[in-house]
Amino acid sequence: MHHEPGRSSLSSVAARSGLLFGTALCTSHLLTQPLTRAILRDCSIVTPEYEMKWDVICQVPGRPDYSAVDALVSFASHNVLAVHGHTLWWHEAIPPTLQTAADNRFRDAAMEHLRATVIRYAGHLHSWDVVNEPLEPAHGREDGLRETRFLAAFGPDYIETAYREAASLDPGAVLVLNEMGLEYASPAAERKRRQMLALLEREKMKGTPIACLGIQSHLTALEQPRDHPELRAFLREVRAMGLSVMITEMDVSDHLCPRDRRQRDDIVADTYRAYLDLVLEEAAILAVSTWGLSDDRTWLNDFQPRPDGAPQRPLLFDRAIRRKPAWHAVKDALPNARQT
Repeated sequence: MHHEPGRSSLSSVAARSGLLFGTALCTSHLLTQPLTRAILRDCSIVTPEYEMKWDVICQVPGRPDYSAVDALVSFASHNVLAVHGHTLWWHEAIPPTLQTAADNRFRDAAMEHLRATVIRYAGHLHSWDVVNEPLEPAHGREDGLRETRFLAAFGPDYIETAYREAASLDPGAVLVLNEMGLEYASPAAERKRRQMLALLEREKMKGTPIACLGIQSHLTALEQPRDHPELRAFLREVRAMGLSVMITEMDVSDHLCPRDRRQRDDIVADTYRAYLDLVLEEAAILAVSTWGLSDDRTWLNDFQPRPDGAPQRPLLFDRAIRRKPAWHAVKDALPNARQT
């Protein structure tokens, strides 16, 4: 295999625009050499896909196991990759025994997990998703907050509590609020964007140390508009608040696309390109990360299978770790970032 000239890797193209480029991974990725090589060539930041989640670390009550995260962080530091910590508090990653625990017991456990995790990796991580997916307009609250164990146990100040604690323990890390569904074109997504701006304003007034908005960017080909004035306006408002943005979990579902592989790959690539062109033009972007690098490792085959049963092709490399049109589309878009 000939070695890529470094200048044409996604990470080096991103670096020339002052950005990090990366992907989510887990320890099993590091067992396959072609994939590890692709990560080392194209990435400057990595995100633990699931092994840093609370329910995974605390599978055995009272015996937290950080060995997988330790392995990922050590792989990253040996290879001079930044690490994005995902995620401290998320309603879908609560250990089963705590789902039904009394509020005070839940609060203690949630704080203990946050502290132990941040202290363990403080100074070694670029950034943290401190709180993941705090909004759910459909739950009908005035403030848009999702009804979760965190909200029930702490009240609406749980966000401020989490960020203040994380900031005091790891003052050098970028603290990110990560959310899904902000990028879609629908009345529900527009409502969520409005509620996110209101949430960020509220937290800013209180001095909550949120520095960055994480936009997950799980896109759907043929649904994501090229021209998206509402998203543009939203990103401008986020920038006007002095917040940076990370694209944290980007992929492009092809479940609505025709079966023909070449057509699908072109539509997916076009979706990446148009989306990145828009976001990089409007936001102060710190990093762009995809949710996996190669199609054999995508969560979408389970989450959103194609009606015809063909495997999804949502990522930048195919199953044989060959670059797809999406790789080239991302490479072409990265130089267009605003110089902040």
